[in-house]
Amino acid sequence: MPLTHVCVWDSKIGYRRITVEEAVEMYPYGVSARSGHFVCELCAQNVLLTAPGLNTQHFRHDPSSPNKECDERQASFDPTYGRTIRSMNSHTMPLRIELMNGGFELQLGFFYPPVNNAKCDYIRISCDNGDNGNYRYSFDRIEKEKTTYLSVGSKPSTKYEIEYDNPNDQLLRFWSKKVIGVSPSGTFFDAKSGKILQSGGKASSNNIYYLLRRSPIHGYQIPKDIEKTEVTPIGSNPFSTWYLYRIHVKRFSELSAKFFLKYSIFLTERPTLFYPVWPPYIQAPYFLYHNTFDLYYYLCGDDAELKSFPSTSNVCNTQDGRLYRLNTQLREQLVSIGKSGALGFSYLVRQPLNKTKSIPEIEIKDNSGMVLNDETYLKIPKLKLITITAQFDGKAVVFFKGKVNYIYKINGNQTLMIDDLSLGTEIKIYQGCDFIRRICFENKSLKKTFMISDEVLVKRLELCSGAFVPISHSLGSMAEKLSDYPLTRKWLKKAIRRGEISRSAYKLLYSTIIRNNT
Repeated sequence: MPLTHVCVWDSKIGYRRITVEEAVEMYPYGVSARSGHFVCELCAQNVLLTAPGLNTQHFRHDPSSPNKECDERQASFDPTYGRTIRSMNSHTMPLRIELMNGGFELQLGFFYPPVNNAKCDYIRISCDNGDNGNYRYSFDRIEKEKTTYLSVGSKPSTKYEIEYDNPNDQLLRFWSKKVIGVSPSGTFFDAKSGKILQSGGKASSNNIYYLLRRSPIHGYQIPKDIEKTEVTPIGSNPFSTWYLYRIHVKRFSELSAKFFLKYSIFLTERPTLFYPVWPPYIQAPYFLYHNTFDLYYYLCGDDAELKSFPSTSNVCNTQDGRLYRLNTQLREQLVSIGKSGALGFSYLVRQPLNKTKSIPEIEIKDNSGMVLNDETYLKIPKLKLITITAQFDGKAVVFFKGKVNYIYKINGNQTLMIDDLSLGTEIKIYQGCDFIRRICFENKSLKKTFMISDEVLVKRLELCSGAFVPISHSLGSMAEKLSDYPLTRKWLKKAIRRGEISRSAYKLLYSTIIRNNT
């Protein structure tokens, strides 16, 4: 069957989509699959370009290839297979690895279904690792607000079969009954999140990954552009040992990309961007809540596609990507990127936006690792530095004596270090455009012992008399500088609503602000 999702190596961006017409210009007499010039985007296998003849030249899988697991290849045998999502649970359930006590544990993730009464009594998970790995969990273990990860042991399985005791029909709409596990030849996991990279997924050259294999990797199998570190071999004897490696790409190249391609993973310097842009929404892991019949998604990456169930999307190409318009007539809809959601999936749930989102967690520590939970400190931490870790991308704005000194970019779940701190420094932390947290390092200044009290200042203002002047914009900004004078701010707001203030009161406010901020 002719293929339409074929990639070729590009030294600038990695593997990119290519058409048959482009390929024929490069190789007019065709090439074999063994040449490695062309790769199927869906299954990462080498494909051939047919030679000129009676039929039009086209891409095909190698008939002798033992791996038949490809959407387009299967479609030639089963017309109903195709590349469309066939149900609300047409996605892979999340699987992750967690390192602990010199070893690791594999965990299968379950999200809480978005409909009422979608539940069962027990979840039963069986493995094919020959170790009688069977696990049974009560449905009550599944938390509503986040993905719940259930242990499936430390011995990898190539697949996990899931059974549900006394399930509601609604539950089976969202949860799968089979999850692809770890391949003995090797499977990648993202080191930061621990999540598995499914076949057809993408790895970014600036990230670190774990590679879990049944056999060790020898030096000649690793290209010079990749750094390999053995984490630990797991197993009691050579016949049951698994090897875990830390993989770091030192340089993005064709050699490093081909190393990942052996495991059906595409290495790229331009990760696929996939997010909603309109209308307002509330996002949670694997769910997006909205209240509209039309939703717009942006997808950047011409080697990936957005699929939906029910299929109702219209696409508009933009300069750097594609804008999808999804018509959400049903209450729930599934959107997916890549093969079986290998690049991401999410449920769109239409309902009134009365849900509240918890404030993102921001962790601030000093050099010794002590968490700084307070807002104000009268001493600078040792080595004059702090570290900030936030859940999402944002910024940290550093003020010194009330003026912006520097703006740092915050990358989600990465640590930012701010050093050379001094008394008089204030740091405001934003997640996206939202102000979330501040931390101040203040000097125990003697001037505050000489500051006029709030009550005394209000009494003096009330005794002021003489000619009145209209309220100006500069006077309105004074209220922001009176944070230590709540009663005075209340008095000033009344004057602002009145529209005028005595000249002597204006001079008193102005002199007080100048004296307290010098």
